[in-house]
Amino acid sequence: MADNLDFQAEKALVLEANAAIDAAAPDATADVLARWTAPGFRWRGMHPFNELSGAAAVAESFWAPLKTALGSLQRRSDIFMAGRNALDGGASVWVVEMGHLMGLWDQEWLGVNPSRKTAFLRYVEFHRVAGGRIEETACYVDILNFLNHADIRVLPPATGASILTPGPRTHDGLLTEPQDANEGRATLELITAMIADLRGNGMASPEIHMKRFWRPDMCWFGPGGIGASAYFRGYRRGHTQPFEDGLEFIRRTEHVCRIGEGLYGGFFGYPSLIMRCTGGFMGLPATSVDAEMRVVDLYRRQGDKLAENWIFIDLLHFLAQQGLDVLSRLRGL
Repeated sequence: MADNLDFQAEKALVLEANAAIDAAAPDATADVLARWTAPGFRWRGMHPFNELSGAAAVAESFWAPLKTALGSLQRRSDIFMAGRNALDGGASVWVVEMGHLMGLWDQEWLGVNPSRKTAFLRYVEFHRVAGGRIEETACYVDILNFLNHADIRVLPPATGASILTPGPRTHDGLLTEPQDANEGRATLELITAMIADLRGNGMASPEIHMKRFWRPDMCWFGPGGIGASAYFRGYRRGHTQPFEDGLEFIRRTEHVCRIGEGLYGGFFGYPSLIMRCTGGFMGLPATSVDAEMRVVDLYRRQGDKLAENWIFIDLLHFLAQQGLDVLSRLRGL
């Protein structure tokens, strides 16, 4: 790819690749994926997929079983953006897409019996594009949310709301056209400052932090198992208080990618945090296990504050490290 500031070529490549992958039959997905990805394609997924290498492995483990289970997929995206990675000095370009994959869940997936109803799988993908190919992808899918909407509940009631996650309130998250570079920088700077302050507080969100970085009418759309919350009071009750009361922050690791474009931005880590359960979080008992949290955060900025936040956490991986393999339990039932 030629160097650019508007990322139109990289965006077009990802849109075309995703359209081809979505349209492919399950047994043709590997060949289609290989046309758009580089040799040695690296794929970071959530539990139970984890890290895979090469188009054939990704198709066999993730795409073909999902397509077989859900049939014809509709990709219903809510956020689409691109940017240079602030964590490698802008050397790499990443394209990000978030939304739902919709289909009819008529066959088993991950060993779980189908609902035989319309199903929505929350997803977010970070694609690193170089040389006219997708070199690597981070693909986070919210399996717990997917199961919840099929009335398959494997954890205690969430402290937030279990909902079909909406896109931006402003309905302007699909950044298919070039954006003002100054706006993207402002978004990235705000996210970076917020992260630094959060880390300085040991991953806690006191009132002074919230007022400094967030609008009072902020919305936080969390993963299945935690749920969604709104406004300072609801955010405290639905997420931060259970998170802070039931977990001990052990250490952080550096994110892999952090970008901003226009009024949107975000990051992913693989993992982002190392946490230890002290008792109560998601109904878990206290443990001595230091467990990884793989996290994605996407944000919408409004003025000089953050207005909306979409979060993916690989909670199945977090739970499995503590001896609770949710999918194995469901298969046993």
